[in-house]
Amino acid sequence: MMDRREILDWLRCTDSQQLERLWQQADRLRQEQVGDAVHLRGLVEISNHCARACHYCGLRAANQAIGRYRMSEEEVFACALAAQHLGYGTLVLQSGEDDGIKADWLAGLIRRIKNATPLALTLSLGERSDDALAAWREAGADRYLLRFETSDRALYRAIHPDRGSRVSDRIAILGKLRALGYETGSGVMVGIPGQRYETLADDLLLCRELDLDMIGIGPFIAHPQTPLWQAQSPLSAEDQVPPTIDMTCKAVALARILRPDANIPATTAVAVMNASLGRELALRRGANVIMPNLTPPQYRELYAIYPGKADRIETAEAGDNQIRAQVLALGRTVGSGPGGRSGRSDTERQSPEPGPVPPVSLKIAVCMGSSCFSRGNNGQTIETLRHCVEAAGLVPEITGHLCENLCTQGPHVTIGDTLYSNVQASCFAELLRHHLASGKEGIDG
Repeated sequence: MMDRREILDWLRCTDSQQLERLWQQADRLRQEQVGDAVHLRGLVEISNHCARACHYCGLRAANQAIGRYRMSEEEVFACALAAQHLGYGTLVLQSGEDDGIKADWLAGLIRRIKNATPLALTLSLGERSDDALAAWREAGADRYLLRFETSDRALYRAIHPDRGSRVSDRIAILGKLRALGYETGSGVMVGIPGQRYETLADDLLLCRELDLDMIGIGPFIAHPQTPLWQAQSPLSAEDQVPPTIDMTCKAVALARILRPDANIPATTAVAVMNASLGRELALRRGANVIMPNLTPPQYRELYAIYPGKADRIETAEAGDNQIRAQVLALGRTVGSGPGGRSGRSDTERQSPEPGPVPPVSLKIAVCMGSSCFSRGNNGQTIETLRHCVEAAGLVPEITGHLCENLCTQGPHVTIGDTLYSNVQASCFAELLRHHLASGKEGIDG
């Protein structure tokens, strides 16, 4: 039961050796409580209309420089089918606070997706009426994400004005969502101008108090067409929380320690701030979820809530391959099923049935160095390996690792203790038969 004083000490800590203890504790708890699986949740940004005037978000109603869009039912449904095809267990529908998304329309779309796919459905549509939230839950929506941003009410209202006479009380809405039976997700921004270390500590304690099923934490990034773009903090440098990757990772690690069994994503904002390492650092320090973007490219570039996000435009398949390769390179696995509160796949959550014969597994390590990746060791190849092993009646245990220092002979695949070079996916079935016939090591029963 970490207390406020201890949280503050960690937030202010700058000693790399001490912080390594924090990273290790968070990663150990992540492994113990939710396992090694990283759950991929397909994100669809269905509308960039927003009625609010948040002082940092590029979707704010006053931004006249942005082209607005609202996806059709058929477009959203096509994204749901794409998520199912890619093997995701959850679809996340996100938008600005758009009154044009009518409750009945979305309820019908939710029913259609739930009837056609096994996907869990997460909604992130801002503050909506009690009737709309109830209708969507009844239609089959499983989860709702609504970040409270900061526990400091004065700071919250300074960056997130009320909408006319409608007073914003997201803590109360989270309570209503829980009462309706939703899995609830919330979270905070790190480094809001005017955010003290004490405030961020209170934010993290509130995440524990709310017993959140999912906790989203990302660095504060303001859009150029907003009042807070390049805003100066009213606090001294000693008191102001910086919006950095390291500080965000501290908050992620502490959230894991405070709420060990929650799902915690490596957010897009972290990846934007550091394209090469941001997501990896979050996954190493407590995170266990990634949300690949399935929004069609012509809309994705318009969902510019902060600078840099729209620049990360790629096809769903390319993004999926990249993410799967990154997960495997960390020695983690890609989760299956909806991945609810426990963070484990449906299979992992079930108690094993007693039986006289344990499953037989085959250990495979795939080199994910840049040279091997460019030569073919990508997510599609990994799926081919998986199918070949399963076709042989074995359970694949596939992990990723870095270069074998034999780059010119790649791509490399290690089966058991045997390294194979210049391995092409089209020849893997034959290679596997050769390996099994030779009786080499790598099979566990």
